[in-house]
Amino acid sequence: MSNTLPHPTFGETEPLIRDLIARAPHLINPRSGIANDFINQYNEALLLLENLPVLLPEMIDELLAWKPKTYVAYFESSPLSGGDVAIRVYELLDDEFKSTFEKRIAVMNAIAQQAIYLIRAMHSKAGDLKSDQVECFCRVISKRLRIEIEKAVDLINHGGDEPKETSQVMADRLMATVADVK
Repeated sequence: MSNTLPHPTFGETEPLIRDLIARAPHLINPRSGIANDFINQYNEALLLLENLPVLLPEMIDELLAWKPKTYVAYFESSPLSGGDVAIRVYELLDDEFKSTFEKRIAVMNAIAQQAIYLIRAMHSKAGDLKSDQVECFCRVISKRLRIEIEKAVDLINHGGDEPKETSQVMADRLMATVADVK
């Protein structure tokens, strides 16, 4: 795929879509038509899960209160300028591509919500959770959620194209380059 959105054709709507994207260059990824900012809510859940064992009991309530938002709901409630543009562009995306994206989001929702459900059950049963009760679980579920977040980010950043390298491979390559410079 070239530098176009994942649509077979925009037909008469192409000027509108190009105009919308031009007005939100820092919000909407031009490869996919999706705003990376949407993934922040999953990064928040990941952060809460990864840090829960260390920050008990301070973070338990925040984690248990976490709920995902749909793409539209996220930008409707976002203070970011351009949220309305992100919604309008999203509504114009190719149905097949949007379905692929929404399936990826559904996987992240399922992982995060199942983790929260299980932690809530452990919390209810044990009263106050202890780090050792959740440490292994949080490590495993965080790794799984991180993998799914990366897949979603790849889809956003590359549209329907496969990324040339994963973000971890890129980070390793860049770190090796920095090490060679020293």
